[in-house]
Amino acid sequence: MIETPELIPALPGADVGLVRQSAEAATYAVTVTGAGERDPQVGSIVLPRATSIDGFTSGWGLEYQPVALPVDEPAGLEVTTGRSTQGAVPWLAIETEGGAYVVTLHWSGNWRIASTPTDDGVQIDVALHPDGQRIVLADGETFTLPGVSIAWGETRASASAALARHLAEQVPAGPPLLTEWNHWWPYEDAEISEDVFLANAAVAADLGLEVALLDAGWFGRPEADSQWFAERGDWHKVNAARFPHGLAWLADQTRALGIEFGIWIEAEAIGARASIAGERPEVVATDAGSSLGYVCLGSPAGQEHVFASVSGLIETTGARWIKWDFNLDPGSGCTRDDHGHGSQDGLLRHYLGLYDVLDRLRAAYPETVLEACSSGGLRIDAGLAAHVDALFLSDPDWTEHHLTCLWGAAQLLPPRQLLHWPQSEWRGEHRFQKVDYSGTLITPAQFDTKMRAALLHRFGVSVRLTEMRPELLRRLRDHVDSYRSVIRPLVETGVLIPLTEQPLREEKGWRQPAYQLTADDRHLVAGFRLHPTGGWEPVRPVGLDPMATYAVDVLEDGELQRAERRTGKDLAEAGLVATAGTSILWLLSRAE
Repeated sequence: MIETPELIPALPGADVGLVRQSAEAATYAVTVTGAGERDPQVGSIVLPRATSIDGFTSGWGLEYQPVALPVDEPAGLEVTTGRSTQGAVPWLAIETEGGAYVVTLHWSGNWRIASTPTDDGVQIDVALHPDGQRIVLADGETFTLPGVSIAWGETRASASAALARHLAEQVPAGPPLLTEWNHWWPYEDAEISEDVFLANAAVAADLGLEVALLDAGWFGRPEADSQWFAERGDWHKVNAARFPHGLAWLADQTRALGIEFGIWIEAEAIGARASIAGERPEVVATDAGSSLGYVCLGSPAGQEHVFASVSGLIETTGARWIKWDFNLDPGSGCTRDDHGHGSQDGLLRHYLGLYDVLDRLRAAYPETVLEACSSGGLRIDAGLAAHVDALFLSDPDWTEHHLTCLWGAAQLLPPRQLLHWPQSEWRGEHRFQKVDYSGTLITPAQFDTKMRAALLHRFGVSVRLTEMRPELLRRLRDHVDSYRSVIRPLVETGVLIPLTEQPLREEKGWRQPAYQLTADDRHLVAGFRLHPTGGWEPVRPVGLDPMATYAVDVLEDGELQRAERRTGKDLAEAGLVATAGTSILWLLSRAE
């Protein structure tokens, strides 16, 4: 049995508290007291000698790229961009001869995680990066640093699953796991209008999707060619050229079609042409007098401005879903001296303010989904996950890339907090992303594989529904039905476990990835064949009772088709084998 690892505080006089403990995981928090300025060092974890240390680097379209750290010399990962996964992921896996450990930091800003070999083991040091995040305290003031979670198990996969289960407990389940259609990739801001949106929302409602989400392009100057990036921040303006009847009317018309309304906002951002910078200069984050392009949430005025912007949208539209984006690198943050923070802790105070605003919104609008996005997946961490319902994995979403990201994200967070679309129809150029669901080139089997890859967590699509080939529309309806009736209950309470090594982009890595979505005694096992690959190899589920009998069903055409009954021992040893196609979903249910 692995003993529970402990966190040793790095700062003199600091206290360590056990925030939460489960069978195979624990979360610690370090509190410091007293006046002065300190480096934001959190603490150390001493583990047995490592046989391997692994993490992920991360960038736009390159999220969850695996990296192996040396075990016989000091090494580490860090981020200084101001976004937690713009550079690397605050997560590390340490394998030893006696078992595996995973460590993560609950923080959305800059951080460091380092490993140092010792005479009889390895020391893992966790810290916030000091740039913009120094701890500045008044006499008698206390400050609790971001938490650190540690999970353990016999293997890296079991330790990661323990971490995901553990982190699922840190935030209430929130509103239902609604399914969505989002307008962004097929229309962006160049082609979206109220007519286009409502036409697609009508099809989405007919398919059984539950929210139609209006992404960027609804705000700013009333000009058809205004560009969303430059207009960010002017949430008090609606682009009347695209939406002449306004947002309240649009939301009402959407609901009249039988589907809920959702909306995108980059609440922290201030674009180059946004009038809000001149109208509300007191909320702008600056460094050496120059704007950093965002609202400083270290400032009480900034917090109130952002809360009012988002709550105003919800009140106006009745939105059931807010997509909260963040498309910039704040670096070390604001250095103003009139924001309630100092020149050395602007980024630290910004993220604490962000968490507070999100918590206020969750309390005020408990039935509204809060989705976090950041240039896709560049701010995904256990800290932000405690304050939102879902996190978007990546902007690109072609199937190979999606399965790469899913393999990594599943080792940190529960599936009910993960969202990524099946391959979207992009307007822009991308080497791998292009797909056309209106023509005849894509086969039903190819379409099914793209959809199934995104059914293992929250589900949504970003495609031209009004132009989709009728045969594919019927198949999409089947997948939506399957998700809502069979898969979603497992996503709500389950954990997602990779069963193979990681697939990688550009035809690298493991080419027959498999995943297991487990909730109690029900297990959805998903297998995929990515080019280039040979015939199907056995997919071996984990965590089954070897003495129990399981009903094995194949999920096909929206229905469960009984295949066989097998023991847990046989399934674990011989595995499941598909005979055709490039994807398959098996449901294993413990037989009475």
